[in-house]
Amino acid sequence: MNWIPFKKKKDESEALDPLSVTLSDLKPDYVLDYDLKTWQVTAQHYYDYEGDRVDEWELSCGDDVAYLERAEDDSISWGLTRKIPVSNIEGNIRAHMSKYDDPPDEVTCNGVIYYGESSAVGSFYKDGGDEGQEFIIWNYFDESGKLTLSLEQWDEDAYDASVGEVVEEYQFSSILPVA
Repeated sequence: MNWIPFKKKKDESEALDPLSVTLSDLKPDYVLDYDLKTWQVTAQHYYDYEGDRVDEWELSCGDDVAYLERAEDDSISWGLTRKIPVSNIEGNIRAHMSKYDDPPDEVTCNGVIYYGESSAVGSFYKDGGDEGQEFIIWNYFDESGKLTLSLEQWDEDAYDASVGEVVEEYQFSSILPVA
């Protein structure tokens, strides 16, 4: 091997081929373009559903915060969601949960009817940490199967909700680490 005394060592950002970076490679401080906006990855979390892992990246663009999720079963699927107040879902979800221990099979939010698809018990690992927080999730889809609504129960009476859509990897571009 030839010794070249003044050759600079490549740092990680120089070694990264921007044409080979995919959504699955996202890390905090990366940026990407989606829906005519540039988003920054501000956090990376994951969920464990009895051995099935779902990765989640928190994305920010100004005041807008969205969550990009990646699940892999037979194939990779992507979803992009935003948190909403549980009160945006029509009806009294808390009262229904108290009475039946489950949300209704059908819910309406912002004029869209969502149908119950699945539920699971899982653990949430903030920032990829070692200790997970247990929760229950109920997933809903609209009639087209493209719009989603999720209801999460974290404690006896602590609920979160989110709405979103199924997205495709090709909808994202210019995935790069911040220099």
